[in-house]
Amino acid sequence: MARKFLIAYDGSEESVRALELAIELQEQKGPTEFHLAYVVEKPINIADPVPDELLESLKKEGDEILSNGARFVRKHLEIPYVHLEFGSPPHMLLELADRLQPDLVVLGIAKHPPSEKILGTVSSFFFNARKYPVLGVP
Repeated sequence: MARKFLIAYDGSEESVRALELAIELQEQKGPTEFHLAYVVEKPINIADPVPDELLESLKKEGDEILSNGARFVRKHLEIPYVHLEFGSPPHMLLELADRLQPDLVVLGIAKHPPSEKILGTVSSFFFNARKYPVLGVP
């Protein structure tokens, strides 16, 4: 039985669906630890070092997204843990999972045209890592 959930949450439709399903699962299973994670990624067109103003703006955006997700969770469950990480989303989420040791990782899967790969970068990374049970939510 899953007792600790890690949900990748970026405010997208896919991550909202993943969050809703994780809440539903948690309500059926009883008390758990509920972790929401957002990763601030450095813009690809910005050279190092990233200006402090831009980092602060990205951090503020991430905090706001996590606050919105946490507010939604609190309508149904206790206060979730929130994690704001900096770096590559697939790598940072896996590092966070390694620290938390979740029983289930819940990821929203974006829809892609047939010419693109079936799963997104983060979900593909987790499925290939085969370290944690993963629930991909379309």
